[in-house]
Amino acid sequence: MSDFQVNRPPQNDAPGAMLGRVIVSFVLFAAGLALIGIGATGGSDLSPYLFTGGILAVCLGFGLPMIGASER
Repeated sequence: MSDFQVNRPPQNDAPGAMLGRVIVSFVLFAAGLALIGIGATGGSDLSPYLFTGGILAVCLGFGLPMIGASER
């Protein structure tokens, strides 16, 4: 028989830090969607900036959990 063993992935973050990062990411994502909606209505001169800020917030909401991630 072979002695094949799978290496366990390194544990980089504490569970509390990981949970906090997930919550912040969700808030960024939801706020980004709200900013996109407000910017899309076109009610003021700030609409393009709100829309762009919403896109950036959604992107950051997706990218924040990837900090420290490694390819398996």
